[in-house]
Order: sequence, then structure tokens, then C-alpha cells
Amino acid sequence: MPGPKDLDPGDSIEQYLGNIVREQRLALGKADPEHDWTQAYLAGLVFSSGSRISEIERGEEPPDRDLAEKLELKLKLPPGTLVNLVRILSQQAVRDYAKPYVRRLVEATAIHEFSIVVPGLLQTADYARAAMEAGLAGDRAQITEYVRGRMERQAVLDRDDPPWMMIVLDEACLRREVGGRRAMSEQIEHLLTMSERPNVNIQILPIGSVPVAGSFSLLTLPKGRGAYTEGFSTGSYTEEKAEVLQFQRVYDLLQQEALSVRASLEMMRAIVKEHQ
Repeated sequence: MPGPKDLDPGDSIEQYLGNIVREQRLALGKADPEHDWTQAYLAGLVFSSGSRISEIERGEEPPDRDLAEKLELKLKLPPGTLVNLVRILSQQAVRDYAKPYVRRLVEATAIHEFSIVVPGLLQTADYARAAMEAGLAGDRAQITEYVRGRMERQAVLDRDDPPWMMIVLDEACLRREVGGRRAMSEQIEHLLTMSERPNVNIQILPIGSVPVAGSFSLLTLPKGRGAYTEGFSTGSYTEEKAEVLQFQRVYDLLQQEALSVRASLEMMRAIVKEHQ
């Protein structure tokens, strides 16, 4: 295990972030002799543990966005110093073809999506992990990074002005047990909880409707619109008007076939009982 002197902040973003935390903690300790600015002391200020702060400072396990914000506040760092680095790390845990979409996602004022799986912004960690274990053939280290990044990106729904979300969800994905009965039950319960938010609307496309190969998202942006489509190991993002319009037409047709929001909620409540 490398000691603090062995770390090179130029080796990785994780070590760069950890070096900022460590150096600022030590600097505050010198400026504030009344307090012993140990890792344990800092941990108490941010409701964490000394071992967690140690992991961060060694560049082994960076903080999530919430902890990064708390560290910025208690370490008296300029807003965004750590959070922006966490955002960069989150984007790194995304396949290259999805990065343009992820960058645009944080700017979106509205998201219209058709999905044959539960959309990433609405997934639980257990569902996300199970889905990725199948798609990434058991690469556990990579899966952990992807799951963490996906959970971080869900913060877009918790901001003061969250995007408007209209989701058309294939019924089959609710009946398929991804991660087992318990994980699937918790996932559908989470969808029901998210549906209580005024900006989240979910409509179920019944089994028997015209099938569509793959999932896609339409983003309404401050200056224009974008469309992203994804398959098993490929994806494509575009802002070409003609291509975006084509996806919009497909979405409109699927939405016409979907159940109403109220009927969709009733179906989800019925299906969740089947998984219990």
C-alpha cells in the first residue's frame, strides 16, 4: 500500500483529487492549531470514517458527489474543486460511444425515452449491477466503476430544476427477473416511487405491441435537440435535425400504443407483487 509520499498527483485524477484533500487538510491543521486535523477529525466533520478519508487521500477510492461537496465545504475549497473532478471520473466510467450523450444529459431540460430495459437514470444499484454482469461478461472491476458512474449521474434528477422525463417502457423488461426476484421487486418499487415526482412520467408499452429493436433517448437542450440510441455494445449520439426528427416520430408512435400513466402505475403495482 503506497504511503502519501509515494503518490504522484500526476498519475491519475484519483490521486490528484486525493492530493488536494490531503494538502488542504494539512494546511488547515497548520493554520488552526486548536484542532488536530487528522483524517479522523475530517471524517467526523463530513459524517464519514477515517478509513474512508484515507482511501480518498491515497487515490484508491474517490468520493461520490455528496461527499465531495461536504469535503469542499469543510476544507474551505472553492465550490466545484472536487465535484468537477468526480464528474470527470464519472464520465470515464462510460463507454466511449456514450460519452457525448452523457455530457449532454446534464444540460437537458427534457428527456423522452423508449427503453427495452429500465433506463439508467431510474435504475437501482442492484439492477444496474445485474444487467452489467450479463453485458460485460463478469468483469467485476469494470462493472463496479460503471455502476458507480451510473448512480452518480442520477443526481441530475435531484437538482433544483430537474429535467422533464417521459419514459415509454417495454412491459417485458418489468417481467424479466434481472438480479433475482428481490432485486426486481425493489427496482419496480423504485420506479413507482420515482413516478411520484411531478417531473417523471412512465408509460408501459404492453407486450404484443409493435416491437422496436433497441432503446433510444431524445434530449431537449438549451440550444437544439439530440438523440441517442444504444444496442448491446454500440451506441450513437446525433444532433442532426433529420435524424432527431426520425426518432421523434418513432417515439410518438410508441407513446400512442402505450398505456396511460395511471394504467401504467396499476400494471407496475400488479407486476411487483409477482416478484415478491
